[in-house]
This record gives sequence, C-alpha cells and structure tokens, in this order.
Amino acid sequence: MTWIQTIPKSQAGPEYRAALDAQHAWYPREYEADVAGLPSADGDGIVASHSLIPNALHHAFATFGALMDPKLPLDRRQHEIIATVVSQQNCTRYCSVSHREFLRRATGDDALVQAIQSDLQSAVFSESDQAIIDYAIKITRDATSVSPEDHARLRAVGFDDQGVLQITLIAAWFNYINRVADSLGVGRE
Repeated sequence: MTWIQTIPKSQAGPEYRAALDAQHAWYPREYEADVAGLPSADGDGIVASHSLIPNALHHAFATFGALMDPKLPLDRRQHEIIATVVSQQNCTRYCSVSHREFLRRATGDDALVQAIQSDLQSAVFSESDQAIIDYAIKITRDATSVSPEDHARLRAVGFDDQGVLQITLIAAWFNYINRVADSLGVGRE
C-alpha cells in the first residue's frame, strides 16, 4: 500500500497503460511472480506509486530496463546482488524483501541470499562480487567518497569502464527507487 492515491491498472488511461506495458516488457523473468507478503505487481507496489505521473513511470523504468540489458557487462546475478545490497543498506523493507527473493530466483543460491541478508561483513564472496558490493555500499552511504581508486579496484577484477558505469547506474537507480518506496510508504504497512 502507498500513502498516496494510485491509479489501479484496471482504470489506466492510454498514457499510463503504455507506460505499464513498456515497464512490464523491461522486467527480468524473475520479477514475474509476486513476492509473498508484499504489494502485488497488480496492486499497490512500486510501479503503482508512479501512476499519477505516467511519463515518470516510463522514464524511470526505461532506465531500469536499459541497465538490465544482457548485452552489457553485468549478468543477472550481479544486477540482483547490487539491488539487494543497496536495498539492505537503505533498510528499505519492500525492496530488500523483493530483491532477496529475485536474487534467489535468479541464482538458486540460498547461501548467497542469506549471506547478504544477515552477515554481509563476514561472508566470503569472490573478489569481483566483493568489489561490486563494496562499491555499491560506498555509493549508497556517501557517493562523494568514491574515488578513482574504487574504479581501479573494479577494473582490477575485470570490469571495463562500461561495467563500472553499469554498476554505478544500477546502484544509483536502486537508491532512487528505495527512496521512492520509503517516502511513499510502499511495503511499509
């Protein structure tokens, strides 16, 4: 539930319907089924929270879709690691719960999900996963503290500049969507 009025999909006008259709097309397959205990995709979740400004819905989720493009350097596992870590750092219940589940669906790795959920500091990750996690946390806590050394670390574990940009944009996008969810009450009931 959101704390503002939203437009139900059944009452969507042409602009909102077009934005919904495009948004749905950009979603990874792991997002198809609802996550237990959260507003449903057809209900009052994060997408519906944008319903009063369909153009914002379109552009926000077009950015998301572009960042998930399989032709870019990161894979689905890495996308969801970033989404989950950022959401956990922000204590955004709606996104933390949903992206832990999406990470589980994308990887089938319950131990990875558990490590991110409960013991991120002492969990053992691959060097590249740890670099992604540390960088996403740094962006989330204080993006002004990011330095060329952070980019050098990402390059050292195999990411080119396009990969660094993709990691940065995914982390920044999830910080945006976390703030929207929390500010509008999505999943906070």
